[in-house]
Amino acid sequence: MRRRTVVLIALLALGGLSCGSSGAKPEEPKTGNGEAKKATATVMGPDGSAIEGIVTFVQEGDEVRVIAGLKGAPPGTHGIHLHENGDCGGEGFANAGSHFNPDDAPHACPPTEPRHAGDFGNIEIKEDGTGQIEVKTRALTIDAGPNTVVGKAVILHSQADDCASQPTGDAGGRLACGVVHAD
Repeated sequence: MRRRTVVLIALLALGGLSCGSSGAKPEEPKTGNGEAKKATATVMGPDGSAIEGIVTFVQEGDEVRVIAGLKGAPPGTHGIHLHENGDCGGEGFANAGSHFNPDDAPHACPPTEPRHAGDFGNIEIKEDGTGQIEVKTRALTIDAGPNTVVGKAVILHSQADDCASQPTGDAGGRLACGVVHAD
């Protein structure tokens, strides 16, 4: 029995056995130090608000995976978008500007194409004030260029995005904002 355990451990260490998945995990693009290319926004509500969270952007080949986790937000469905300016100043975060739309596409929600590069759809906030969303898109990149997320702002809206009204999905006011920085 002991010998079988040692052999099993050795096979696992050498990659000779796999559990559950027959395919290899795709390689993430790496920075010079071997880590995946990432960018992050720390989202905060206005002074006195309990809303906070992290939105992470991870480059995976020709796609960017957007992962948002929030807490302290009002329960319900809220639009969440990437806006064109990395500035959370101004009344109601007005300096963030419009939805990020470098390709001049119509507004829509995933998976509809075409849509604004910054249209992530809706995030459902539970009664405890927490919510998460994950979206993949080919319309964004971490790298410098016209479709980069770096230097833009993530906005959490007060209402649900109806995924149809132009140009913003009728998602209401802005509850929270965070500027995207390269990691």
